[in-house]
Amino acid sequence: MSIKKIDYSLYLVTDRSLVPEGKSFLGQIERALEGGTTLVQLREKDTETGAFIDFALQVKELTRRFEVPLIINDRLDVALAIDAEGVHIGQDDMPLREARRLLGPKKIIGVSCNNEEEAAIAIAGGADYLGIGAVWFTSTKKNIKEPMGIEGLQRILKSIEKNPVPTVAIGGIGPKNASELIEGSYTGKLHVDGLAIVSAIMAAEDPKVACEELAGLIGNSLKKVGAKSDHSVENAIAFAVQAAKNIKEKTPMIHHITNYVVINDNANATLAVGASPIMSTNPQEFEDLAAINGAMLLNMGTLNDVDSMIKAAQVNARNNNPVILDPVGCGATSHRKKILSRFLELCDLTVLKGNAGEILSIAGLGGKSRGVDSVGNDDEKVLVSAVKSVAKQNNCIVGMTGPTDYISDGTRVIAIDNGDALLPMITGSGCMVSSIVACFTAVNRDDYLMATVSGILTVTVASELAAKREYVNGPGTFRAALIDELYNVANEPELLAKYARIRVIQ
Repeated sequence: MSIKKIDYSLYLVTDRSLVPEGKSFLGQIERALEGGTTLVQLREKDTETGAFIDFALQVKELTRRFEVPLIINDRLDVALAIDAEGVHIGQDDMPLREARRLLGPKKIIGVSCNNEEEAAIAIAGGADYLGIGAVWFTSTKKNIKEPMGIEGLQRILKSIEKNPVPTVAIGGIGPKNASELIEGSYTGKLHVDGLAIVSAIMAAEDPKVACEELAGLIGNSLKKVGAKSDHSVENAIAFAVQAAKNIKEKTPMIHHITNYVVINDNANATLAVGASPIMSTNPQEFEDLAAINGAMLLNMGTLNDVDSMIKAAQVNARNNNPVILDPVGCGATSHRKKILSRFLELCDLTVLKGNAGEILSIAGLGGKSRGVDSVGNDDEKVLVSAVKSVAKQNNCIVGMTGPTDYISDGTRVIAIDNGDALLPMITGSGCMVSSIVACFTAVNRDDYLMATVSGILTVTVASELAAKREYVNGPGTFRAALIDELYNVANEPELLAKYARIRVIQ
């Protein structure tokens, strides 16, 4: 599944019947966007299709100007007609699987849930987020089920702790109860990612003022329950240590479709950190494997059956498994460029992990590949711009490896200065990094940016420790030592804290 990096914190659900006299519907939305609304859902239950499309295009002009996603309630036809960022469907609307088939893997699909069973079904079906409610009675929806209250919201959150997706609470929410709701429903492991608000914004005399107040309340409460907005060096290192422990504890299966040159090393590296590799390329197994898989790793090194690779990615995305693509040599030939375009278009990627030449090529910034070697650019500003732009364009985490590694989710960029000079001297070291990233994303799904940082950091620290061994005299002896040190770091992850050299750039 892709990260679909969306800020759900202040989620506006529109209702034109609430607009105060003397105000306009579009004006209310514009003022809300000025006040910090992070996502807009256009809800028009009684509007004819043609008029709905015309109206939605006007709203889209506003949301695009503020770079905020626009979600259409229920109506997939309208969402497709205006190329909205996604749809929100209820329990009585079009089935989720059919909605995904029509919209494709890149669009956001949210699902309304009122109990644990509905939440589990939505997550299993590939929902990008859950709209949980109604928490309290609301005037904007008639004939709703009995409100669940804070306790009901917390119960649903607790039920999805092992397989979380973003969540927003809805129903009777305003400035008087927003903080109580976020803090009171926190399970100790999981919190809501945002609040879906209708009346408190749409009926406000000045939605900008209302949204500024709500944004402040929501932000403060999310900080109190530990929302991961602080990606400091200290937090990144602490995350990596715990993330390594999580792999050892949960021993996830990692499905590889990788190139023939590196199969053995990738499998051994996966085992060394505590995960379990499977290297199947048979499409008849994909559905069964995806049901128990931790992560799906695709490697473009040897392109023998691209259709099967794409199928594997799609099956795993439907099962909410992270999908990691290593675009080996993607800029080397016109054929590889075309294949990469297919992956980016048809697959719901979580992480795109490549070397500088590959990522710069994808970004259109001049990177080249010579075989599997990187021919890139060492200007940090260029490299940072590349990872950010590729991450934002493809709605995924991007990890660029090199003398310094750069990892981004499209907004934040973290640099890793670890890594021994022998690392790029062994064939497939970059592919090995991708395998380890897959291991970390498999069991650390709450923050794919930090999981990717953790995976790359683990390999680079292990490479430095391997190079220090007395018997390591070159690439051959280094290769064996690297597997050993991956094993040692996995069993003593505090080594990451001891040796990490990380910078938070943005």
